[in-house]
Amino acid sequence: MERDKGEFTRRWDEESKVFWHLTAASCAHVVEEYLWPGGFLESAKEVAPEAFKNASLPIIVGVNASMIAGCVFGSIMRKKDPSYGLSMAGLLFFNALLHLGASLKAGKYVPGLVTGLTLYVPLAVKAFSAYRRSERYRLSTALRSAAQGVALHAVPFVAFAVRAAAQKRKGEP
Repeated sequence: MERDKGEFTRRWDEESKVFWHLTAASCAHVVEEYLWPGGFLESAKEVAPEAFKNASLPIIVGVNASMIAGCVFGSIMRKKDPSYGLSMAGLLFFNALLHLGASLKAGKYVPGLVTGLTLYVPLAVKAFSAYRRSERYRLSTALRSAAQGVALHAVPFVAFAVRAAAQKRKGEP
């Protein structure tokens, strides 16, 4: 028996609210990384000194603000084009894996690990699962969105490189 489009639409409207939950999770994640217990930037520099040597608090604040704004945008656009929210779900899922890897490498807790594993992973899985059940599902969209999420994780490192180049131009160490 075939489901009518109205049922699919109502179900997607309800299930796609997960993108708002991802937005809230990203806010909680930033709190864990920088406010309580905080210390992410110091941990990152300890675990991956070369990757984070040109990191700065203003860049990190901008990157995290952009991440939260991206999640909000994905939530708003979820009915029109779920790829935005799915890309953010992919970014957050990948971020959780990076926190896990960093914690394993350091042999200790790295701020962001708890929200990454307890919020990002299940919510990202739920977002992709909800999309998979929607009438608009396209494998190509799901794969592209996941890849975009991983690629978006390069943004802070591009910003670090730009900062390093600017410092070099000014003759700063």
